[in-house]
Amino acid sequence: MKNHRWSDGKLLQTNKKYSHLKLKQKEKIHLWMYDAYKAAYQRLGKYPGTADDEVILRDFMERINEADIWIPYGEVAKHYRSIRGNLKKRLGRELLRVHPDIVLEPLNIRFSICKVTDYSGIDLTQPFCFTGATDEEKSLVCPESFAPENTIARDDGWRGFRITGQLDFSLIGILTRISKVLASNGIGIFAISTYNTDYILTKEEDFEKALKVLKNAGYGIKDRQ
Repeated sequence: MKNHRWSDGKLLQTNKKYSHLKLKQKEKIHLWMYDAYKAAYQRLGKYPGTADDEVILRDFMERINEADIWIPYGEVAKHYRSIRGNLKKRLGRELLRVHPDIVLEPLNIRFSICKVTDYSGIDLTQPFCFTGATDEEKSLVCPESFAPENTIARDDGWRGFRITGQLDFSLIGILTRISKVLASNGIGIFAISTYNTDYILTKEEDFEKALKVLKNAGYGIKDRQ
């Protein structure tokens, strides 16, 4: 039969157009395209460009195949490229809704993360000294210059930023969203929460990259003093 072929016991129309799909199929595919575009944005820390098309196409084509929807790859690729600009605009609107007022303030401090026998060797009235005591350990995060001698273990070379302002306890997911952006770019974090806000530390070699990907993700970055 012309313009048809058999595959896995099914007769497929090789010249099928995207417009021939059912409405529900189009809606599903559009959602999968957006999900793949958004995942690429989170992975890259910036809006995907044409060089990223093949990876994005592969991601949502897997979902199309899993749903047993037949449409030639070329038709899907053509449709995706025609709506890429709309996907970018949609993601931009979503980012503004998620964190319209959140500003991150880089701190000009190198931190140490320590495990100590006690807190007698540190002046806890100094700024940016964070403690945590459990039934198993006593931890301390402080500027490197304040690190006491009675450390059992110590890891230097951390930089940090804080979420400016006072966060209401009812706010949900701020730290989770930030850490997700950083994790998708291979950046590990050490997070500290205080009564007012959250502090996020990264290793010094990742710090500038962290600020860049968060800025690209729509977060405001406060000018450094």
